[in-house]
Amino acid sequence: MRKIKFISRYNKRPVLEDDFVKLEKTLEKKLPDSYIEFYKLSNGGVPEENTIYDEDEEVFNISFLYPLLAKETENTIPQNVFFMIKQHVLGDKLYIPFGEDGSGNILYLDFNFNEPTVCACFFDEPDEEAGLPYTHIDIAENLFEFLEMLEEYRGE
Repeated sequence: MRKIKFISRYNKRPVLEDDFVKLEKTLEKKLPDSYIEFYKLSNGGVPEENTIYDEDEEVFNISFLYPLLAKETENTIPQNVFFMIKQHVLGDKLYIPFGEDGSGNILYLDFNFNEPTVCACFFDEPDEEAGLPYTHIDIAENLFEFLEMLEEYRGE
């Protein structure tokens, strides 16, 4: 997995084995090694290289990632993976939120696959055809590809 520097958003502890165990129980599914490695590296930080450009040079900026903190309460860190799961924002229990872009749109991992895909939902664009309050887009086939796509903002 590509090593990217993550800037800590909170004075928080590192991710623990208990956090992964609790998430596996919540998902009723074993976590892939890529997810565990990713969270040991990032755990709710802000990636220093936080921009993705598509083939049309459209920009997608990642503001921050949610920490995986099973023992913390919503009052101490409301934007954590477990709190976001409890909110049922995305409707599918195998859609695991893990961060946000600059507009508050949610990045999530689709665990309906052996290796979760990286996706985003845009709340300002409902998908009327699918009957969803958001538009779903695929960003990367897996976390490895997602990290490879990140780069520094190029400026205007």
